Amino acid sequence: MIRYRSALMVACGVALAVPAVAYAQDDVQPSPAPTTTASPKADPYPFLGLSPRQAMAGEDILVSVGCPVGELGEVKSMVLDRIGKFEVTNPDPVIHGAVAHISDKARPGFYAITATCKTTTMTANLQIVAKPTSSNKPPKPTLGPGPAPEKPKPASGRQVSKIPVGAPQTGGGGTTH
Repeated sequence: MIRYRSALMVACGVALAVPAVAYAQDDVQPSPAPTTTASPKADPYPFLGLSPRQAMAGEDILVSVGCPVGELGEVKSMVLDRIGKFEVTNPDPVIHGAVAHISDKARPGFYAITATCKTTTMTANLQIVAKPTSSNKPPKPTLGPGPAPEKPKPASGRQVSKIPVGAPQTGGGGTTH
């Protein structure tokens, strides 16, 4: 009897599941065919890049300017004391690059570097960071005479420098009432 009930339950379950699956299949929408439209190529010009964007006084950085050949104008900044000759470092898109030297007297802070491409002026920020302080380094050894070492005090023949006076102070202990 139990076998027949189990078989009946399985048959009812299958009978109920088949229409649900069929109904679910009816709701499925075909996915649209992918479209392959070519997006127009974005104009990479103009741009200004610094590498690194954070440096210390006296270091060199690379200044890169994306600008068509013949349209690169002036590149300047108050923190740079010299900028090398710009050369094409990448042909497509055209990128001009030059090494620039940061002034030895530059103080920590942010400085603007500007570049002109035809009639467009671009600006990038360069951060000058402080040189590491000497407190992070161990002290240098001195070669000259240093402070004189302390001389030991002469022994007076006693074990302690001051002899206690009066009766010894003792605690009451844990057994006193």
